[in-house]
Amino acid sequence: MPDHATTVPQASAGQLAPARRWIGTVRLAYLPVLVTYFAYGASAITGVALVFFQKDALRLTPAEVAGIGFWLGLPWSMKMVAGVASDCYPIFGSRRAAYLLLGALCALGGYAALATVVHTKGTYLAAMVFITVGFMVQDVVADALSVQVAETEEEIGQIQTLGRMALLTGGISVGYLSGWLAAHIGVRATFAVAMVLPLLVAASVPFIRISPRAAPAAAPDGDDGPLGGGKARLVLGVGLAYAAFSVALEVLDTPFAQEVVLVVSAALIGLLLHRVGISGAVAIAALVIFMFRATPSVGQGYSYWAIDRLGFDQQFLGLLAQVSSVLSLVGLLVFRKTIVKRPVSFTLFWVVLAGTILYLPSIGLFYGLNEWLGISARTFAFIDTTITAPLAQLTMVPMLVLIAKTAPKGGEATMFAIMASLMNLALSASELFTRYLNTGFAVTQQDYSSLGRLMITVGILGLLPLLLLPLLRRQEATGRV
Repeated sequence: MPDHATTVPQASAGQLAPARRWIGTVRLAYLPVLVTYFAYGASAITGVALVFFQKDALRLTPAEVAGIGFWLGLPWSMKMVAGVASDCYPIFGSRRAAYLLLGALCALGGYAALATVVHTKGTYLAAMVFITVGFMVQDVVADALSVQVAETEEEIGQIQTLGRMALLTGGISVGYLSGWLAAHIGVRATFAVAMVLPLLVAASVPFIRISPRAAPAAAPDGDDGPLGGGKARLVLGVGLAYAAFSVALEVLDTPFAQEVVLVVSAALIGLLLHRVGISGAVAIAALVIFMFRATPSVGQGYSYWAIDRLGFDQQFLGLLAQVSSVLSLVGLLVFRKTIVKRPVSFTLFWVVLAGTILYLPSIGLFYGLNEWLGISARTFAFIDTTITAPLAQLTMVPMLVLIAKTAPKGGEATMFAIMASLMNLALSASELFTRYLNTGFAVTQQDYSSLGRLMITVGILGLLPLLLLPLLRRQEATGRV
């Protein structure tokens, strides 16, 4: 297709001038990237339905939900493997379109299974893994296309900005809808509606247009480049072997399977960091990032309790999700420049401290603080969500800044990929620690008596990463970070 066919018609330029001042020029070639990011954000449409499905249909305990969350975090730590496969091993001659379709097909199959045949914990885990892998592969392709469809260096930043906007817009667009659908058409029908998302991604594939300025396909058998000398085969082989090893441990119900996988994953990422040439500053940055992301959460026990004891229904939970999504975007827009300009240690300090303080009302709600204040539980929860939501997006910004500042010259892309794997592995660790806490405090749908003490413990543990900030501050003082 000629390039002029992918641009906005000149006749409408005057009408679009106000929009262009905010988002810049948009070409049709951006569509596959933006649709993929939007679909991932809009996957939150199943958020409320999943809570009720886990609670009522599968009768999963909060500890079991956290255990499933551990396995669902692992595919995101294997993005490098999917990236190497897409770069070096085309399917029927296609490096991007075929993989985008493959990812969409995985997600479509997972949603179809949830809507029809899933009735046990095992089948639920399998369906969710398919969905997660599908979105992970789509995300990898979208990341690559965000560079390859750009015709100038300036366009790369433009596409990245639009991509973040598409992701957040996707989440915002389905916030309230997620609760409305779960309440009015049921959870399985909501999963069926979510099948539209991978179909949208598949429909965008014909619009993929690789720019002539894009780098040529990588040659895994060559000696030049970051994937030369058999490195691509090594990364792909190790990644696939690691995936098979993880699946085998879960299928065989091996004792301490999650702990073993976590240790092996950390060892592999540590090896990659060593191969890149890790410095003291990078080691401290990696430790800080892992510690901040690995702190445990309360888990689904709080949601279960709010549904059973406070009567929070699907539509109200959808409303809270809508408010949280909108205010997360607002918080990112308002505080973004301030966070970037301040030292990372300063930003992490006040974000963690503010998060802990703003977590106190949730604990108060469990102990009846709203009744003492004469406020209904729903009003109290709405006010609490309104206050805390802006922090949701702010925690990621200092992490990305820290990675950028410690990346070696010429190895920025590799460092981002490895650190992204580390950040996602830390989320799996967080789910593992969450399972430990829920098991230790014995929080179940039949007994919520220990939930308050669990919440207090989680709040205290959330402050532990602050102990690492003096190390980071010393690195900043020496100019290494």
